[in-house]
Amino acid sequence: MLELVKLSQAEHENYLAKSSRVSFLQTAAWGELKTGWKFECLGWRNNQGETVGAALVLYKSVPLLKKYSLAYIPEGPVINWQSDLESFLLPLKSFLKQKNVFLLKIGPRVVENVWSAENIKAGIADSAVLKISDLTADQSFAQAGLIRNALQEFGFKQETTSAAFGDVQPRFTFELELSGRTDDQLLMQMNQQWRRNIKKSESEGVKVRIGTKADLSAFHQIYLETAKRDGFSPRSLNYFEKYFDAFNQQQPDSLRLYVAEHQGVVVAANLWVHINERVWYAYGASSTAGRELRPSNAVQWQMIRDARKVGADIYDLRGITATLDQLDPTVGLINFKVGLGGRAIQWMGEFDLVLNKPIAIAYALARRFK
Repeated sequence: MLELVKLSQAEHENYLAKSSRVSFLQTAAWGELKTGWKFECLGWRNNQGETVGAALVLYKSVPLLKKYSLAYIPEGPVINWQSDLESFLLPLKSFLKQKNVFLLKIGPRVVENVWSAENIKAGIADSAVLKISDLTADQSFAQAGLIRNALQEFGFKQETTSAAFGDVQPRFTFELELSGRTDDQLLMQMNQQWRRNIKKSESEGVKVRIGTKADLSAFHQIYLETAKRDGFSPRSLNYFEKYFDAFNQQQPDSLRLYVAEHQGVVVAANLWVHINERVWYAYGASSTAGRELRPSNAVQWQMIRDARKVGADIYDLRGITATLDQLDPTVGLINFKVGLGGRAIQWMGEFDLVLNKPIAIAYALARRFK
């Protein structure tokens, strides 16, 4: 049996730095950013005192039942998922029950299926294909099924609706493989429209630079414009300032703001996060005026090239929806990302473990009828 211990933030980050397939949602910086949640860093140690796993655990208390809380390990914990999972899960379960946690949600970083961009494009063009899972995957990983069985035997359930805690992080993401590729090769794997848009932005004089914290206000202005145009609830400028500080104080230059300008006016801006071998496209915004200049393509292309320069193996464009239905308005996001080449990833998804059934039932009912 492994021993579960509390880790300092430095110990936690040191372990993550030596691990593969780590999500930025498992960094202490992410915990600092989550308003309304408390967090702590936990680790597993073997008999030799070596740290063999780590988890950023977020806690949220329940209104009217503040004695109880739910626990969430986003895109984690960071462990060897092909090892004896009980040796990790039993001490975690015991620890959380002592803290009056009624529900634990985890998100294993385990890939289940992979589809190439070509496969996705063919599915979009076929009216009989309505979702990604209708397509035969280019790669499927049997280990995902074995891990799912082990979690279910332990008591975890895969919750796919919003009636309980629901899936929080996207189960489908899109990424580009950068390792072993040149800029020219990355450019040539894009579709013709992407290459044309990049050339247009260059010919129109769009300039892309790495911004400073002071540029966040300009980013936020066009972000609010993007939110209104696309119909989502925006975050505050203060949130992005905290985001910028939390990650760059933890690891300098791990969060960058990329700004595209035309004749001195900001027309698009993106945030990237860099942890270990992976760079994420975290947020993006563009002004309505100037969209014909294709600044969003220019920013992405600069970020992709810079990700390769800093030694990243993967450029991660985060979530896509599962739909390929051309009548669904969200399919435009898939078209944008698939145009880069790359691949769609299906992760195992998130799993819930009930630790206090009466409180968990009450919580689920409250969410359903609020």
